Amino acid sequence: MTTTALRDQFPGLANNWHYLDTAATAQKPQVVLDAMMRAGGADYATVHRGVYARSANMTVAFEAARERVARFIGAASPNEVVFVRGATEGINLVAHSWGPANLNAGDRIMLSQLEHHSNIVPWQMLAEKVGAHIDVCPLTDDGLIDLDWLEANLTEQHKLVALAHVSNVLGSVLGVKRAAKAAQIGRASCRERVSSPV
Repeated sequence: MTTTALRDQFPGLANNWHYLDTAATAQKPQVVLDAMMRAGGADYATVHRGVYARSANMTVAFEAARERVARFIGAASPNEVVFVRGATEGINLVAHSWGPANLNAGDRIMLSQLEHHSNIVPWQMLAEKVGAHIDVCPLTDDGLIDLDWLEANLTEQHKLVALAHVSNVLGSVLGVKRAAKAAQIGRASCRERVSSPV
């Protein structure tokens, strides 16, 4: 599929419009918009709560979507997939659930200079709550997260590394494989994987 053919599937990107703020709201392809219309219209029913046929059908469709997403992202199990409204909600969920249970006084969190405030504020609040410290990875002259600096400065005290895959300001793209490899040496990582329901 060509880039043009892919872009044409997103009505919100018409007229050569570029959209980088997916931390707040992600553009959706037409097939997703159509599925959302069906789910919110003729097929609408509660998921995991009703005992009637339409609710059962909606629950089956919801869980089938979770299984497809799990396969797509390489999750070990569909149980590893949690649907949230966007990256901001997902980051806050991790910061308020995983964070207090796994970070302690003296632990460190690694962010970068290009993070959206939605990937800064939750970690600041968590650090203040548990007594952790935040380190900030600088950028290279061309606006990329400095992975050489990151690799040289990560320590065993860093329990969380939270880096944006694509900057909503600069449009710079993180070398995810290299950053993840550096972050996973005895540490947890919070990497945004934002997708719309299918």
